[in-house]
Amino acid sequence: MFLKKKAFKNKTIGELNNYTSHKPFSWSAGVAKFLIIVCCIFLVFFVGKYVIKWAQILWWYIGKSTVNIVSSTMGDDMIKDEFWNINVMIVGFGGQWQAWWYLADSIIVASFNPKLWAVTMLSVPRDLYVVNKENNNIGRINALFSHTVWRKLEFNSWAKALSEKLEEIMGIKTSYYALIDFEWFKTVIDTLGGITIDVPQTLHDVTYPNGKWWYMTVHFDTWVNLMDGERALQYARSRHSTSDFSRSLRQQLIVKWVMNKLMENGLSNVNKLNKLYEDYTNMVTTNISLKEMLGMVKYIDRIKHMFSFWYTNECSNVAFRFSRPACFLYTPSRELFWWASAILPDGWSPTNISFYDYTKNFGFFVAHNQEYLIENQKIEILNGIDKNFAKATVKKSEWFANQLAVKLKKYAFNITNVQNFSQTISWTTVYVLGTGEYQYTIKTLRNFITIDQIITTPDPLLLQQYTGADILLVMGNSYITQLVNKPFSYYK
Repeated sequence: MFLKKKAFKNKTIGELNNYTSHKPFSWSAGVAKFLIIVCCIFLVFFVGKYVIKWAQILWWYIGKSTVNIVSSTMGDDMIKDEFWNINVMIVGFGGQWQAWWYLADSIIVASFNPKLWAVTMLSVPRDLYVVNKENNNIGRINALFSHTVWRKLEFNSWAKALSEKLEEIMGIKTSYYALIDFEWFKTVIDTLGGITIDVPQTLHDVTYPNGKWWYMTVHFDTWVNLMDGERALQYARSRHSTSDFSRSLRQQLIVKWVMNKLMENGLSNVNKLNKLYEDYTNMVTTNISLKEMLGMVKYIDRIKHMFSFWYTNECSNVAFRFSRPACFLYTPSRELFWWASAILPDGWSPTNISFYDYTKNFGFFVAHNQEYLIENQKIEILNGIDKNFAKATVKKSEWFANQLAVKLKKYAFNITNVQNFSQTISWTTVYVLGTGEYQYTIKTLRNFITIDQIITTPDPLLLQQYTGADILLVMGNSYITQLVNKPFSYYK
């Protein structure tokens, strides 16, 4: 609802009355005036700074409100998938004159749910080997960009081909793309006044290209770092001191911090908006229209949840503590790929390197079931299976809880601990220990394990014993029956 403008009329200020009589001077009145003046001075010095602060806050809200009004009235809605998500492929690349000619260094799919105010980001490592449908050749996914763009100097057809390849890999249909030259990446961060990143791990790279066909050393300590555009670019692109997977994490960290910076003050400052848009049009190739961009602006400062995932092979199928989300990749023997370093999806074969069943399941899952990611409840898995019952039914009678924990961690559940239950039980049971119902977490768990019963008022002894968990998932003998009917898999 818009408020109508009120009509204001200028009113003339009446002239002061001319007094013909003159009052005699009063000491008491003079002292009172003096005290009033002193109080005013104190108010200016001690209260004035707070008045200014509140005025600045008010001005910020006015600016933000104006941007939101423009976004709502002049912007268009973006295309949504069948689950009402807006999906965008984001690719960062080095331009023609950079050390890596048109190589796609950052490949991310972002899926935004406007109803939940949640964004899921998924990264693909640049060394993932794929089949190029154009010539049926096999090569790294980032090289597809380089070969196509360098040969034709044309971006849009390549973007369509890559988005189709990512849909094969992730199961997410992207209607939009944004191809970002790293020069814009630097410029936008400088325009925002730099970004502050809490570096989780020390990075030291002595082979970072210096732009002059040679190398330089870059170093980042584990600490809170204020980075300008150039430093942030180095942090995002450094590769030789770490893996492709950790670099994907760094790139998503920077995307998050840029979004945070925009939410803080970027969208309420008209001058910054003008500068950002000018730089954007010069260095970003996209199929998102200007009206669609305006329509998205109203969501930026309302995003409450951002989830980061990157496909990886750096995890364990043995110990749940060393497993991690999106662990669906495999590193084959180099001799199969002309001694080059290659990454492939789990389940691949020499006749089918494009086996994406597991990666697709994960991508589709975390993009369209964000409710359980938002709840993020701490789950402890307990083995309550009778060993004699298990031995009579299946060959292996232990490690059931650990196996399930590894699998659930692959699908981004918050598993905190695994141990044996104090007693054997017949039915697989969920005990709700926390204060909430955790309906989405339990609903999503049912995709992986048959839950026979849910107990929301557990025994007080359980509450005392498992104080660090929100949910107890206790595996009963019914789990063994489930295994007989459907063999266990880490990936399905």
